[in-house]
Amino acid sequence: MSDFPLPEPVVTDPIPVAEDLDIQHDTDPEEDQSAARRIPHLGHAMLFFSLMGACILTFQLIVLFAIHGLTAVNLMQHPYALAIALVLAYIATFAIAIPLFSAIWHRPFFQGISWTWRAARLHWWQLLLLGCALSVIAQTLEHLVKTPVTSDISNLLNTPLAAWLTVIFGSLLAPVVEEISFRGFLLPALATAYDWLSLDRTPAGFHRWQSTTAHTIGALLFAAIFSSLGFALLHGGQLHWAVGPLIILFIISLAFSVVRIRTQSVAAAVLVHIAYDAFIFIEVIIATHGFRHLDKL
Repeated sequence: MSDFPLPEPVVTDPIPVAEDLDIQHDTDPEEDQSAARRIPHLGHAMLFFSLMGACILTFQLIVLFAIHGLTAVNLMQHPYALAIALVLAYIATFAIAIPLFSAIWHRPFFQGISWTWRAARLHWWQLLLLGCALSVIAQTLEHLVKTPVTSDISNLLNTPLAAWLTVIFGSLLAPVVEEISFRGFLLPALATAYDWLSLDRTPAGFHRWQSTTAHTIGALLFAAIFSSLGFALLHGGQLHWAVGPLIILFIISLAFSVVRIRTQSVAAAVLVHIAYDAFIFIEVIIATHGFRHLDKL
């Protein structure tokens, strides 16, 4: 054998896999020297909902004043005005929220809420089919429970133009806003709050808290339930607080939450939500022959 010493083996760092990466924590070891930052947390969610509520109230008052001055009037009696007020409020909300939270988080807004297009692009047709299936299930269940004869949504479909505006708003804009609000902000915020309250107050527990933003199963279950409860209650007025439809809506919201959790993508939940709402509106469009026969609603 040769007397030359054997060369030392070259050790290379393993290639990181997707599961090892944490989108809410720096993945560069040279830069990642601080504790993991959980965003959005409960304070962020409260700030976002307060901002949206203030914008909705402000633009509703502006539109009401433009229509009737200081005279008291129900905005639901004016579907065009209601649509304009909500659209303006949503535009104002995100015009403020996107730069505001980007500055607070030191990262792009849509990265902070885990928008993540990749999962939506890879599974778009499955997500759309799931949304349609959930719509069929929900409408089937509605035949088994007591539902109000009319709702605020059906009251908006009183003219063809108002009906088409409602379809556009309800199947495109509303799902995006609601999923960002409830699955982008509230769900992770509640999960983080749960994990903090249930944290094992030991060095090992604090080390885990500072080294990862992954939520526990218990936290995700808690967050899915209570964010879905909030989602259902948001639509309570529209459904005249009928218990049966609210329970169905709660179950559907749980399904949206499962999609958000499994895919780690708010965009994926948005696709399911859009398909769910659009399928209902498509049935209405067919039944009324393109809103030409509103008496068939």
